Amino acid sequence: MRTDKGIIVICFYVLFFLCISLPLPLPVFSDDLKESKVVVTVNGSAITRADLDMEINRLLPQELYHRSITPEKQTEIEKKAIENLINSELFYIEAKRLGLKADSSEMKKRFDAVRSTYPSQKAFEDAVKRSGMTIDSFKERIKRNLMVERLMEKEVKVSLTDRDIEDYYNKNKEKFKEPEAVRLRYIYIKINPSESDGKKKAKERAKEAHSKIKSGSDFARIAQTYSSDMSRIKGGDVGFVHKGMMPQDIEKVAFSLKAGQVSEILETDIGYHIIKVEEKRQSRHVPFKEIRDKLQKELTESMQKERLEGLIKRLRENAKIQYIQ
Repeated sequence: MRTDKGIIVICFYVLFFLCISLPLPLPVFSDDLKESKVVVTVNGSAITRADLDMEINRLLPQELYHRSITPEKQTEIEKKAIENLINSELFYIEAKRLGLKADSSEMKKRFDAVRSTYPSQKAFEDAVKRSGMTIDSFKERIKRNLMVERLMEKEVKVSLTDRDIEDYYNKNKEKFKEPEAVRLRYIYIKINPSESDGKKKAKERAKEAHSKIKSGSDFARIAQTYSSDMSRIKGGDVGFVHKGMMPQDIEKVAFSLKAGQVSEILETDIGYHIIKVEEKRQSRHVPFKEIRDKLQKELTESMQKERLEGLIKRLRENAKIQYIQ
């Protein structure tokens, strides 16, 4: 059975059970997570507090990256977790209703992938037990995943042809119009506000860099050495920029220079700037060949997201969902 990678990416955000089938170590939970109190029923199927806690634990790293949790955030995450679990259950119920089956060889492949991450059978079985599951229930979750993936392939997957993409492009050409743009290399000399002579030092450094460029030194090499901007990694190359993307005083200079020209030192409140125009580009319609791959990706993702949302809406409208206090 072939599983479309794009479908799995979409499903990841709404399916709790999908992550269980991936070849990753099983999560370890405390005894608190094994309580079986029912928190919601979906068409008679129970979702327990243990299920909810596991989904919350899955969401926490995504939601709280480098941030501390607040009571409000905790409530928000719990609500999101419940809705994810409801959607997951509805997908599984719909897959069963449609008679979709899980491929036994794929089930074994996924089970073995997880099993192989443990040094022994006993270590694997202990991890399954600590996660609040049995070997049989773990296999059942893999089976559910595969059935839901079949549902996604049937109801959500979009396969666009070249003709589909080109037709969209031709009907929406105004969306692919780019304004006049210049490709710049950039050097930024930052003023250190903690130093009393920070401005003077920055100006001297800018003069030194500018002098070397005027004497024939490679702009990219000077940018790597002198610039405080992250673009220094690429020799100061910031790519094409159009009007409205830069401070007005820098923008005015950038669009007045000819290709190959370097500006004088430009002073702002935060430091000193030197720019070089590598290329100038007039306003244009982006050619189809240039944007085809990006357009295919964006259209596919947009259409699959719309279909997924439509599927969820339809299933929820016909579902009996009971929240239990």
